[in-house]
Amino acid sequence: MAAAAVAALLLTGCSGGDGETSSPDEATASSSKTDESSGADAKKDGGYAYGTDREQITAAIEAAFSTQGGQARWEGDTLVISVDEGDANEDMAGFVECRSLSHLLQDGDESVIEYPNGRVSCSDVLG
Repeated sequence: MAAAAVAALLLTGCSGGDGETSSPDEATASSSKTDESSGADAKKDGGYAYGTDREQITAAIEAAFSTQGGQARWEGDTLVISVDEGDANEDMAGFVECRSLSHLLQDGDESVIEYPNGRVSCSDVLG
């Protein structure tokens, strides 16, 4: 159930119903609203959002990014999400995805979005 809640949070922040990503302002408002109402950023006992662990977070992220061919894996403390769609060179590449992930990961964890033509570090996108 916790993994389903994480997937729902990601889906609300990652895309609109027609497959287009929402604007940064919409994503921020949506993520903030979701966090306030669900307590998504409340991490218990060193765990991740909703009391999940890394394996559950990975499964939920893959489910949320499945329409983009998403695959998630950990490289040390860096979560790498590989997608089949998108362009690492776009002006706002990874912003919505990274914003959503920032509410799920622990302090000290990094995240990267891997597009067919390159990687985007979430710390650079949100920094």
